[in-house]
Amino acid sequence: MPSDPVFIIGRQYSGNTMLTRCLGQIPEVYSAAAGEGTFFEHRNRLQDKPVYERAEAVISHVEEGGVEIPSESHSKLRRHMWAEGTAEERTVGQMYARCMDWVAQQNGATRWAQKATSYIFYVNDIHECFPGARFLFMLRNPFDLAASMKRRGQWRGVPRMAYGWNKGARLAHRWAGQHPKNMSLIRYEDLVRTPRQEMKKICAFCDIPFHEGCLRVPHVNRSESPYNQSSSQEGIQSSRVGYYEQILTDAEVRIVGTLIESELAEQLYADTNVPPNSLSSAARAVLLAIEGGLVASREHLQALLKHPRHVLHRVWRRLSA
Repeated sequence: MPSDPVFIIGRQYSGNTMLTRCLGQIPEVYSAAAGEGTFFEHRNRLQDKPVYERAEAVISHVEEGGVEIPSESHSKLRRHMWAEGTAEERTVGQMYARCMDWVAQQNGATRWAQKATSYIFYVNDIHECFPGARFLFMLRNPFDLAASMKRRGQWRGVPRMAYGWNKGARLAHRWAGQHPKNMSLIRYEDLVRTPRQEMKKICAFCDIPFHEGCLRVPHVNRSESPYNQSSSQEGIQSSRVGYYEQILTDAEVRIVGTLIESELAEQLYADTNVPPNSLSSAARAVLLAIEGGLVASREHLQALLKHPRHVLHRVWRRLSA
């Protein structure tokens, strides 16, 4: 039987890397915090591959997700993935499970954790493959997310962020109601303000022993610096909670307030004042959405020309969720 993995599936810039690193500091858990899992986005396509190609294709996608597997171990790993039956009987999902369990064991762990921000749209697929999996959906104040994007020079992407925040939070909240033993919503603000208390809750939910070492993680990928996974600063910090008040103008705050679902925001962030909508903020939000949509369309077109099946599948998943 495969182990019960932990998937960190919050939206971008919500503390997913930090939480994945925290879990990886626990001796019983292996995690690849620097990568992003995408296996379930490609599962159906991989299943269509000839039997003899599936194992290596799975290994390739696992490595693309940040998992380090020595090339000289590939043949041994392939044999492990094919064990207990012929290759024809192995689905790519079963191969993936055996691959990740093998990686965890090679690193002295019994469980593994994977960061994958797109997996909120694949929860049912993952649950089918791993009935005991735990899903940790990281939530962050959408106004702080917008501030982070502005500092990164990505202000035009705020409408897309708001759409993802609305849909992701709604899906996670609904799924947690249906499967409370598998899905947990974690507010970034709670985790950074009371890290020990929150990590103990997270470990209990995941059935993982708590270790003090999980709180000693580097502070990486800050919005004022280029993307990075190393830092001399260590520990969980709360300095970015509510910093939108210093970064966003009043007009920008109103634009974000127009783009997010107010009822959902009030339910999940009752401690945040969501400004009322106005005609001027709605007009500005529409213009920003159009501008951002044009930029996103160009990006999607380039990806579509390279990987049409994959891009269409991703778009369909997000629209139909």
